[in-house]
Formats: sequence, C-alpha cells, structure tokens
Amino acid sequence: MIVICPGCHCKYSVQADAIGESKMVRCALCSTTWQQSSIDESALRQKNHVVHVIKWTFFWFTVFVSLFSLFFTKNVIIKIWPPAVCFYDFLGLDSQDTKKMFVIQNVSNFFVQKNHKLYMGLKGELINASNDVQVMPSLIISLKNDEKSSKSSYRKVWTHDLMYNKLLPNQKVVFETELQSVPYNNLICDIKLDVL
Repeated sequence: MIVICPGCHCKYSVQADAIGESKMVRCALCSTTWQQSSIDESALRQKNHVVHVIKWTFFWFTVFVSLFSLFFTKNVIIKIWPPAVCFYDFLGLDSQDTKKMFVIQNVSNFFVQKNHKLYMGLKGELINASNDVQVMPSLIISLKNDEKSSKSSYRKVWTHDLMYNKLLPNQKVVFETELQSVPYNNLICDIKLDVL
C-alpha cells in the first residue's frame, strides 16, 4: 500500500500487514508522525470507480436534459428570448408545419417621426392557409443591416403579438409593429411564426 505523509506529501510503499489495523508512523524526510490505518486498496479503487461512474452519469444526464430542453422547448425559449431565433436558424430548426399553416404576405415598411425620434414600422398580412381553425401565433421579427455594404453591424429581434386569439380557415389579419431608432439603410427583414 502507499502511505502519504500529511506534512510533506512524501509517498512510501509499505506492506499493509506491516501496519496492521493502525500504527503510529514517522516520515523519514520531515519527521512528521501520524496514525496510519491499513486501507484495502481494492476497496478504495472500487469506491473511486463508483464515484467516477456517478460523475459521468450525472454529466451525460445533464447534457441530455439540456439538449432536450433546447430542441423541444424551442418556441418557449424564443418567446422568452427572441434573439434565440438566430441560433435556431443557424441549426436549421425552423418549423416546416408552421410554414404550411400560415402565409405572410404584403410586408412593407414605413418611417414615422414621433417626439423627435425616428420610428420604423412594418406592415403585413397573416393568412391561415390551412383548412382548420388555428391558434394565432406571435411574430418573431428580425431586422438587420446588409453587412456586405456596411462596416457596422446592426441586428434587432423582437416578438409581436397579434390581437386575435384564433384564425378561421383562409382568414386574413393585418399586423403592424414599430421599432424606435433604427438605421434606414440596407435593412433586411425576416419574419417567423412562433406556434406553441
């Protein structure tokens, strides 16, 4: 067995039966004395192995729960923190069913001066393209500048709730939203639907 001095951490290889159940020992290097008990190394190794397995099990469980939350609560995460839509776009996790149920059309922008501040507004129409009554989604609007033609980067993402709760088949609703203090050169707009 390996005996380690608590004073200088010097290691000694000693037969376990030489120590017995417990014995006072002294370090040859620093003269520290301590009570040393005989330890079954195989039991210690087994204990370390169990601790190692528990740590890895906890790690992989945490990874699984995190990934599950990330992918299966996507709409909730985007609702709480709209810029997360960029992360999901990067992973290609846009909802295809949503695109089949709703159509966004006639989107246009306008600028309004209010209280000496410039506001940009977006107007458009949302249509229920399915044959069923659909719960009204929130709109997740992403606005950014064209980085190729501009040195500075601008990006703004926000959620816009519509005033109706449900849309009948082929029903159309007009939406309008405003955002204060935006640059008005080379803006690219992307509108996604948040359907829970």
